[in-house]
Amino acid sequence: MQPNILIVDDTVEYGQLVQASLLRSGLQADYVTNGQLALDYLNERMPDVMLLDIGMPGMNGWAVLDEIKVRYPQATFPVIVLTAFNDPANKLVGKFQQQVFRYCTKPTDLRTLANTVMEAAQGQVTVQ
Repeated sequence: MQPNILIVDDTVEYGQLVQASLLRSGLQADYVTNGQLALDYLNERMPDVMLLDIGMPGMNGWAVLDEIKVRYPQATFPVIVLTAFNDPANKLVGKFQQQVFRYCTKPTDLRTLANTVMEAAQGQVTVQ
């Protein structure tokens, strides 16, 4: 069974490109355009891996992670940060986030990203 991936990115073209790339790699990938939609998605099902943009309007990626901790403390799916922010401050914040599996900056090689997603999915623990 292929892992289910949730992509959260406000840049529609990029989110759809990542989704199409993961689908071509044989992965199940759903895509939402903002943090609130990601939280709504989690009300229905937990992904095996989340790809999360940080610089989104309204609720940024760090706020999404904080809200997941509050609403779903049992959630253990790994998060791959996929962001344009390449600054040391954001990378440091990412290192202190328990769920962050990897911090990747855009643009990223989509084949490498698919491999990273598979690596994260293999190491994830199912929500109980």
